[in-house]
Amino acid sequence: MRKSRISRKSSDSQWSIRVVGLLRKTFLFSMPYLLSLTVVGVLFGGVIAYAVNSSTFQLKEVKILNMGSMTRQQAFDFSELQPGENLITLDLVNVQEVIKRRHPEFKEVQVRRILPNRIEVLLKRRTPVAQMAYSRYVQVDRDLILLPGSSAAPFRNLTIIQGAPKPARFFVGEALTDTASKKAVRLMEIVKRSRVLQKHHLTKVDITDVNNVLLFVDDSVEIRMGSAHFTERLKILDQTLRTVGLDPAKIRYIDLRFDDVVIGPR
Repeated sequence: MRKSRISRKSSDSQWSIRVVGLLRKTFLFSMPYLLSLTVVGVLFGGVIAYAVNSSTFQLKEVKILNMGSMTRQQAFDFSELQPGENLITLDLVNVQEVIKRRHPEFKEVQVRRILPNRIEVLLKRRTPVAQMAYSRYVQVDRDLILLPGSSAAPFRNLTIIQGAPKPARFFVGEALTDTASKKAVRLMEIVKRSRVLQKHHLTKVDITDVNNVLLFVDDSVEIRMGSAHFTERLKILDQTLRTVGLDPAKIRYIDLRFDDVVIGPR
């Protein structure tokens, strides 16, 4: 019994010695790496401290791309930045969100840090696809976002959407949410994809009566679309125009709401 205890102690002692030896070897093997990491960490921390406190990285210029010429002060005001801000610690995402809130007419805003002391702002404008006829004409993009600038007279070469309810909140950047406006823009996209009117100008979409949406082509020809099945009705229109031709001097309206197409002469 006593020999068994002595043998067990001896075995435990040898195991402890092996573990200590293994730890010593591991430590000696890891020492160069630990020293290298420490040196790198100290150097990196020093570089960061220098960058944060150095005047080299103080913001001196803001360049706004795709916006035409701006003075230095106008560029800083546009982005709500201040000369002298540290470029390293500057929150670019926050700058981007500030510009988006102040200028919703831009669909995309990208802010880039150009070392040592410049910020570049790349802008992509929303493209107007139609103009809403309220008391004034207001441009909207395909997402029905109200764009800046309005006019007492229609904008040239831009389809008019007439008969939509005026929104309660009438601010640049607001999105129109009424069913009539959405239907009008959807119909415009269907017309564009169909290419049936590619040689003509879609002057106006009248949605005053959502159960009978009207298209006005080349200013004077009225096309009565009804309330639904626009794709099918445009196919019928395409077949009709292959036979008749769309001549504003001869045709006053084309009614696609019934099984038989009705053409009203002038």
